[in-house]
Amino acid sequence: MSSLLPLKPTPSSASDRGLEPKLVGFEDESVDQILSAVSSTTARRILMQIYEEPTTASDMAAEIDSSVQNISYHLDRLQDAELVEVVETWYSEQGREMDVYAPTNSALVLFAGAERTTPSLTTALRRVFSAVGIVGVVSMIVHARWAALTPSPLSRGGEPPQPDPTLWEALVAFGTGPGGFVLGVSVVLILSLFVTWYRRTYRPAWGHTHSA
Repeated sequence: MSSLLPLKPTPSSASDRGLEPKLVGFEDESVDQILSAVSSTTARRILMQIYEEPTTASDMAAEIDSSVQNISYHLDRLQDAELVEVVETWYSEQGREMDVYAPTNSALVLFAGAERTTPSLTTALRRVFSAVGIVGVVSMIVHARWAALTPSPLSRGGEPPQPDPTLWEALVAFGTGPGGFVLGVSVVLILSLFVTWYRRTYRPAWGHTHSA
């Protein structure tokens, strides 16, 4: 897509901005406004365009072969429906400010007859990683306490003291000690709970989707 701008910095993508899918049930209060905003073919093409790459109204008009006024009209309706937002400002060759539009979510999902998934998969994974991090800190504390209480072997008379352990030796000592045991058991338990939650939450909806 050719740009009307002399300098066109790359805006952050939906994944870079940490966006999550927008789940809208047919019983939600916002569904009428959203359906109205995307009822036009031009509005849907605008959404598809900015999901691929955030851009300006002028560039969208050139890509979709429509007028800037028509594009701006649909962008205003999409903004009112909270599907689109301005994320940056670019400048034309004449120095005029031009808003850069991007989606407010990573995907728009309209559904009926299914319960909303809470929390989302992204949120659940963040909680898993947080739990593993906490367990890692606890296991290191356990290992340090165990090492402090374990008497070190006495060096023989005349022999120099034993050198500090290498990184590999330290990892082996941690893995075979109580700290490694606590970490291993806790990680297995956390992953087991996550897999159980995932199967109960996502697999039924996945099966219904493919069987339809």
